Amino acid sequence: MVTSSTSASGGSIFSTSDISRDQISTSDRAYGVAVAFDRVTKHFGSFRALDDVSLTIARGQCVVICGPSGSGKSTLIRCVNGLETPDAGRIVVEGVGVDAKGLDEVRRQVGMVFQQFNLFPHLTALQNCTLAPMRTQGLSQREAEARAMALLERVRIPEQAHKYPAQLSGGQQQRVAIARALCLQPRVMLFDEPTSALDPEMVGEVLDTLRALARDGMTMLCVTHEMGFAKQVADRILFIDQGAIREDASPEEFFRAPRHERAQAFLSRVLHP
Repeated sequence: MVTSSTSASGGSIFSTSDISRDQISTSDRAYGVAVAFDRVTKHFGSFRALDDVSLTIARGQCVVICGPSGSGKSTLIRCVNGLETPDAGRIVVEGVGVDAKGLDEVRRQVGMVFQQFNLFPHLTALQNCTLAPMRTQGLSQREAEARAMALLERVRIPEQAHKYPAQLSGGQQQRVAIARALCLQPRVMLFDEPTSALDPEMVGEVLDTLRALARDGMTMLCVTHEMGFAKQVADRILFIDQGAIREDASPEEFFRAPRHERAQAFLSRVLHP
């Protein structure tokens, strides 16, 4: 069963201790749950990337996922939009199962930003943002451009709209990637180490964009080693090790007194290299 989750303020968000899997979709909507994992397991050959993971993410929460390399962080969020398929268990996003029947609907609800920017090099920043809304949502070019420009303004690079990716800095390219994902008006955003490919001086501008999204109430699952961002912005921190969630705590609790010895060792290395 899906376990009960607790918000940073300590209040219960969702409890399904006696709700069957067939009832999860209805319960998600009723209880304001954006994403629910129910005993999710994933293997790559003999390697167990996710080990019986159960958790719920409330709408509007900013959840930072951290842990050592190879611990299952990226696999966890890639399962949310079907980029990876669990071997066992179930995932529900906004009341829709991440399965063959519901995958197209889930992908309309979920945006994702990767480590690499993955922009189309032959398209301008504006065209990168308008392509998907025009092709998948039927927007006219004028409608798509109006939406895209509003989002490029939101990520503070409207003046770069007509430049090609090669003409942009790494931080600017990543902000175009964020605007592109937002152009489909997702309800959940996934970030897979969005600053790891950036030069240090460019990290701040991307983190500022993520902070603004969190303030606006976007549901966010963010894999990152940026512990300053986690401390300032996250509602919850999940620490994953060997495919299992070892810590699920508020930032204050996680940084002050992590309970699991692996989390203690991780923080010692990250905060005091």
